[in-house]
Amino acid sequence: MKIAHLVLSNVYAGIEQHVNELILEQQKEYEVILICNTEIEDQFDSPNIISIKNFSRNSLLGLLKLFFLIKKMNLDLIHTHGSKTSSIINLIRKFINIKHVATAHGIKKKTTPFLKADKLIAVSSKIKSSIDRDSITINNWWSPKLPEKIKRSNDYVLAIGRLEKVKGFDLLIESWKNISSNLVIIGSGKEYSNLNNLIANLKLQSNVKIIDEMPQMQLIEYYKKASMLIISSRNEGGPRVALEALYLRIPVVSTDVGHMSEILPKELLAKPNDLMSLTTLLETFVNNPNYNQESIYQYVTEEFSLQSKAKQIDNVYKDLLVSK
Repeated sequence: MKIAHLVLSNVYAGIEQHVNELILEQQKEYEVILICNTEIEDQFDSPNIISIKNFSRNSLLGLLKLFFLIKKMNLDLIHTHGSKTSSIINLIRKFINIKHVATAHGIKKKTTPFLKADKLIAVSSKIKSSIDRDSITINNWWSPKLPEKIKRSNDYVLAIGRLEKVKGFDLLIESWKNISSNLVIIGSGKEYSNLNNLIANLKLQSNVKIIDEMPQMQLIEYYKKASMLIISSRNEGGPRVALEALYLRIPVVSTDVGHMSEILPKELLAKPNDLMSLTTLLETFVNNPNYNQESIYQYVTEEFSLQSKAKQIDNVYKDLLVSK
C-alpha cells in the first residue's frame, strides 16, 4: 500500500504530532509519504517527506502544483488532516481518481470539506456527532516516546496547551482564587500577556505561573512533579495531554470536551466555558486528589496506544481499497 498524508499548517502542534507518529508506525508496513508545508518540514521524523509552499484552498497555482505532484506518485490513497487539506483534495479529485480518507481533529462550523471524503475519521465521538455523515471514531493516543513509569512528587498542579482562548486558561486562573496548591501552566501563544495580567489582577502571582512551551522529553520533567493535570478547554479535539498524563498515572480532571467523557466519570468533568462549574470541580478535587483513577490509567494504557489506533486506521484503509 502506498499512502500520502497531507498537512498544510504553519506550526507544528497537536495535529502534526499525531501525523508524525502515525506515519512512523505505518512505515513499518507500508510506503508512506508526507506532503507538508516547507515551514514545518524539519519538525517531522519521517525519511520520506515532500515539502511544498503553503497555499490557500482557492490558489489555482497551488492546486495545479499539488495535482501534478499527486498524479505522478501513483498512490493508493491520500489521507488529509483538517478541513483545509480535505477541501483541497476534494477539488483535485475532480481531475484524478484517488481514494481519500480525511480526519476531523476538531469541531468546525463548516463541515462541508469532510462530506466528500470516501472515509471520514473523527478523533472523538463529539466531533463525529457534529458532522452530518457516516464516520468512524478513532481517538488520539498517548505518545509512544513516554517512559513506562516515572517517579512522581506532588509539587504543583499542571495545565498544558496553547495560550489561546479556546483552551480556557482564563477560566482556570479565575477558578484558582480559593485553591492553595501551586498551578503551573505550560504553553505559548497570543493570550500570554492577558493571562499574566489576569494573574496579577487576582493577586495569584505567588502560586500561579506560566512557563513557555517545550519539547516533550523536557515536559516529562514537569509531569514528574505534578499532582494532577487539568484540562480547562472550551472546545477540544482530544486532548492528547490528558492521555499522556493518565498513561503516566497522573490524575486528571477536565471540562467535558473531546473524548474526555469517554474516559472520565461525570463527577470529574465540568461544563465547558462555565466558570462556576469549573470552580466547583477544582475546589472539590484539587485539594483532595485522592480519587482512585487506577482503572482509568489501565484503560488508557491499553486502549489508547499508537499501535491499537494505527491498526484501526489500517482497517479503514483496507475497507476502502477493497471496495475500489
